[in-house]
Amino acid sequence: MAMPRSAPAEPDESASRTKLLVGGIAAFLLLAIIIGTAAFIVSERAEDEGETNKKAMAATMRTVDLFCSPTDYQATCKETLTKPLERSDNQVDHPHAAAAAAITAVGRELSRGFNESSLLEAVRQSNDTLVHEALLDCKMLLDDCAADVTRALSTVAWRGVDGPAQDLQAWLSAVITFQGSCVDMFPKGDVRVQIKEIMEKAREISSNAIAIIQQGAALAAMIEIDAGAKVTLPNDADDDDDDDDDNNGKDDTPAEQSDGERQLQESVSDVPTWVPSEDRRILEEAEEERNGVLTPNVTVAKDGSGQFTNISAALDALPKNYSGRYVIYIKEGVYDESVNVTNGMSNITMYGDGPKKSIITGSKSVGDGVRMWRTATLAVDGDRFMAVKMGIRNTAGDEKQQAIAVRVKGDRAIFFNCRIDGHQDTLFAQAYRQYYRSCIVSGTVDFIFGDAAAVFQRCVLLVKDPLPGKPGVVTAHGRRDRQQTTGFVLHRTRIVADEALASKSSTVKTFLGRPWKEYSRVIVIESVIDGFVHAQGYMPWEGKNNLGTAFYGEYGNVGDGANITARQEMKGFHVLNKDKSKVFTVERFLNGGEWIPETGTPVRLGLFG
Repeated sequence: MAMPRSAPAEPDESASRTKLLVGGIAAFLLLAIIIGTAAFIVSERAEDEGETNKKAMAATMRTVDLFCSPTDYQATCKETLTKPLERSDNQVDHPHAAAAAAITAVGRELSRGFNESSLLEAVRQSNDTLVHEALLDCKMLLDDCAADVTRALSTVAWRGVDGPAQDLQAWLSAVITFQGSCVDMFPKGDVRVQIKEIMEKAREISSNAIAIIQQGAALAAMIEIDAGAKVTLPNDADDDDDDDDDNNGKDDTPAEQSDGERQLQESVSDVPTWVPSEDRRILEEAEEERNGVLTPNVTVAKDGSGQFTNISAALDALPKNYSGRYVIYIKEGVYDESVNVTNGMSNITMYGDGPKKSIITGSKSVGDGVRMWRTATLAVDGDRFMAVKMGIRNTAGDEKQQAIAVRVKGDRAIFFNCRIDGHQDTLFAQAYRQYYRSCIVSGTVDFIFGDAAAVFQRCVLLVKDPLPGKPGVVTAHGRRDRQQTTGFVLHRTRIVADEALASKSSTVKTFLGRPWKEYSRVIVIESVIDGFVHAQGYMPWEGKNNLGTAFYGEYGNVGDGANITARQEMKGFHVLNKDKSKVFTVERFLNGGEWIPETGTPVRLGLFG
């Protein structure tokens, strides 16, 4: 992949932060600072005003120091929080005030930076059409940033910071993603340098905001400001609570359902013949009367038997201000079109007759002059999107460079029993939270990439034979900041070679991933790694040394490619134990118990073993 790619600290680091925050004497000290500050401000009102102001300022600074302690940019944090917390009369409300101030600062900096007259003048004077195109794309991404800042502020105002902490962190992680993507869109030159400088300050403030929210959520929970459920800290890898292993959603493991309870909707021919029978069964299982649950609003059929003959027309017919889930049934057929689920299209479900029957196809590619993120056959920008029993593919070959089959930039997206086929850059999991269940994803190089928090559960990742002299690479995650709550999790998934690659696996190197950005994060747990995967497991990005700052973790894997001896020599590789692995389960990593079971999608919220 020629184009450059773009979460909290790693489990061991965050665990120590959490222990400091909620354990033993330290917890009482922090609690005393918050409550004691409020108490003494009230009691000292009769004193000399100057002395009172001095003590109040000292108390405010102690509180600022407390909230800024987990951030990576301390000076910026103190600058952000000092004045807002000075103006807050009720010090006990500081967790919410700090979160609101931090989020507000993100929006202010983005607006200030992008409207700099010098930047706009530089763009106007440029004769490079790529610069002007990049500016338009960048503005679209910054609109997404503004929307995330707005909904984060609204959420804090209505719900505080405790209960919705994971939502807030997910949205602000996306803000960092979009800032970085904006820079990446510009061609190398003076304008790109200027954009990068402007976005750097915004990234620092966004990074701080994620850390402040985590700190504020924990403090709010401690002093019971928020009456909601206890906060889940996504960085806490040392929680020994086994509740994560409870499966509160639907699941279909052999121990939990009989064969008679499964209704297999797909034929065996839908799964590659070289995939072992157990994995074939996993991919074919668990429709569980789904056709009876999904009642379509509209039907798309190539033969004219539905309301529409193409998918885009069905989306365009979505009623204005429609509330609830809008279900589109796509009958068997090959639909050659670019399908765009826009920001305004939330709660869209597309379901077909099977991943090799109802197929969306396209062939746009960078090699043909299309900008990378516009090559997608299916582009999803709306929240809470679902695809069920669908095939999506990009037929441009490796020689056409990047060619995306699916791009997902909507929060809480679900793909169930789908097949996503391509070569280089097949699946662009761009941002937010995503869940893939019983899917096949195929490709050659970086074929799952992006900066989303995405879990692939009971999937098959099919590595194809790359171009001569090129390696095969499954993932290229783009986490740009260590506070972002993003990463790819491969859970009870199998990494398998196609027939062409399997026949030459001794000469073609294949890797589980390479770090697109500095803090790339990929976790492989309870999965099967076949022997064609190189013993090193992960390779560096060209011209960069990101392996030291990246986070690659493995736990409970089997297969000839699961030996971690050679991987342990890499600084960024981590051998996870069971407790640390729980951080990356659907429940903890995606907060999936709140949104996946209600859709009827099978899910294992915790570990399988």
